[in-house]
Amino acid sequence: MSAHDEATEAMELVAAIRPLLAGKSEHVQSAVLADLLASWLAGHVMLGDPKETRKVRKQMLKMHLVAVEALIDINYKMSVEPQIKARTQ
Repeated sequence: MSAHDEATEAMELVAAIRPLLAGKSEHVQSAVLADLLASWLAGHVMLGDPKETRKVRKQMLKMHLVAVEALIDINYKMSVEPQIKARTQ
């Protein structure tokens, strides 16, 4: 699968999941996202090497947070800002 195909698949999943979280409290949304992230990180295992497993998981989390930070402004402009403008007009 190409990177473009994977990006398309990811966006389709986001579109499918977003309505499930819409309207839920920030605490519920946070708990769901935290549990999904923890499940994803738990799957990164270096068999027979718990120390290396922890190291890989920390590296993956750092890379993930970089990606999240890069998406904040994009998501604000695409989703949040239009909602704010609509409410203030």
